[in-house]
Amino acid sequence: TTTTETAFQGIRKTVTAYELLESKIIDKNLYDDFSAGKVTVDHVSEMDSVRKYLQGTNSIAGVYVQSTKKTLSIQEAKTKGLLTPGTSLILLEAQAATGFVIDPVNNRKLSVEEAVAAGVVGAEWKSKLLSAERAVTGYTDPYTGNTISLFQALKKELIVKDHGIRLLEAQIATGGIIDPVYSHRVPVEVAYQRGYFDEEMNQILSDPDDDTKGFFDPNTQENLTYLQLVERCMRDPETGLSLLVVVKKGEFYFYIDEHTKTILKSTTTTKAGGKFTGQTVSLWELLYFQYITEEKRRDLVQQYKSGSITIEHFMERVLRIIQQKTSSTTVEQTTEKSEFQNSKTTTMTTTTETAFQGIRKTVTAY
Repeated sequence: TTTTETAFQGIRKTVTAYELLESKIIDKNLYDDFSAGKVTVDHVSEMDSVRKYLQGTNSIAGVYVQSTKKTLSIQEAKTKGLLTPGTSLILLEAQAATGFVIDPVNNRKLSVEEAVAAGVVGAEWKSKLLSAERAVTGYTDPYTGNTISLFQALKKELIVKDHGIRLLEAQIATGGIIDPVYSHRVPVEVAYQRGYFDEEMNQILSDPDDDTKGFFDPNTQENLTYLQLVERCMRDPETGLSLLVVVKKGEFYFYIDEHTKTILKSTTTTKAGGKFTGQTVSLWELLYFQYITEEKRRDLVQQYKSGSITIEHFMERVLRIIQQKTSSTTVEQTTEKSEFQNSKTTTMTTTTETAFQGIRKTVTAY
């Protein structure tokens, strides 16, 4: 039926299961299961491999002021003089070009029109941000009237090159290039096929020089790629949003330098278990998993950099934290479950309840 067909929420429009199949976001087996009603929209939408393309990952949502522990919108940070107008505009354009302008204080995602109306961004930037938002909704080809993508607009010189490259890079760093016709992100090979990207541009972005490092770390005065800047951000524990940390002169600014990051990304394990069962994951990915707090991450990185723990020890510590957290949430869920079952029957105990890790759920001995 049509209802199941148009069920997925893309960035600005609903997306059909057939379109997800065409874009190689789901495979034929999953498509058939969905069509036959064996899996639900929610189940498919929640799969990491699908959510990445439908929702994307976080753009830089706002600023975290280290001295006051306050979260500010980009606009407020500019007004308070914590960011220059140039840096602020570039960060807001990246938000608009990856889906929505973000109000990090109230955890809202808004279109440019809505953000201006709500005072989240100033009206003086409206036209520039509407232009950046076209990277999501599509540009209009002046010759044919067709909707074209950011990359195609760049090729036709409808937008300035360094500006277009910045927006493309922000899209790739937050989950993939956006298909403006279907309003979701697509895998790189699909972007190639649809003319939304090419090998030459891929080279430019994968080997950035100072010309293509269009983003700025106000603390170190370095030009960085968008991904590098996102990776220096702090994740808000309440909202999960990425916040650019701004420190005052003389305060300690914690970030993971490129050399350490390379080591963390190349150190991998297959022992993470839980949602990573059967997967090879890097220490970098595990370090940013939800169970590792900001303080713990800092502490471990600083111990490693000072030489007081080895990379192997670092990995062991991270795995231990994740395993303890995973087993404690499992025990909580199971205790609730077993209390309910014990009211009906007394044959099962909590210990056997949590005993075995199945593929996606725990399996009881019973």
